[in-house]
Amino acid sequence: MEGLKDKVVVVAGASSGIGAASAHKLAKHGANVVVADISDDGARATAEAIMSSGGSAIPFRFDVTDESTIVALIAHVVETYGQIDGLHYNVADVALTPKDTNLLDIDPADWERMLRVNLTGLFLTMRQVIPHMLKQGGGAIVNTSSAAAFSGEPNIPAYASSKAGMNALTRHVASAYGRQGVRCNAIAPGAIATEGALAVVNVMGADKDEWYGRVRETLAHSHRDGEPEDVASLAAFLMSDEGSWINGQCISVDGGWLFR
Repeated sequence: MEGLKDKVVVVAGASSGIGAASAHKLAKHGANVVVADISDDGARATAEAIMSSGGSAIPFRFDVTDESTIVALIAHVVETYGQIDGLHYNVADVALTPKDTNLLDIDPADWERMLRVNLTGLFLTMRQVIPHMLKQGGGAIVNTSSAAAFSGEPNIPAYASSKAGMNALTRHVASAYGRQGVRCNAIAPGAIATEGALAVVNVMGADKDEWYGRVRETLAHSHRDGEPEDVASLAAFLMSDEGSWINGQCISVDGGWLFR
């Protein structure tokens, strides 16, 4: 993929699932990947796996609910590499999903936590990243949204609202800074069996094979289930020079779940 070699890309939420797959994909195409996650062990494991495969990666522990750690992350990246060319924001508190019931029953504290991680964390992270991109003449941001932002579910109102807000913030950044070389896009995955998603299914007491089988048979229009690599491939493309005329979009990667 053209234009990724030697670029510096921060993958936020890269200890597992889509974030880890994206980190591996970016490194495979020559990017220097900063593996950032609240799990120090998870970040180190992903970075070590990338390096053992011949890629370039460093781990960094940060917490999107603690602005000081976001500031420290970006400062460390710039100090280490002298630049920051990309940000892939793939952070979500999936442990809250079973509590994300409906508008009348959800605890306001859980609502606030969901928005704090999924939306405010993105806001704070982009505020640290974008000035560096503007100074160096451009960069690319890819945010992991969700099909839930569009589908209108009877549950998960906090999660869906946070992802819809992410889409709006993505378009704002594209509009405000696109002419200065900063592109910002989002990817809306469908039901992909990541470690976090499987943990939620388990907490909800559902059988994972039955649940994903129902998704495949009634929602998706594809011959197979989605995988983290499906999202990672698009994330890498949007970061690359080959995706340089794509800006302000939210692209569904859902096996045809939502035809829009």
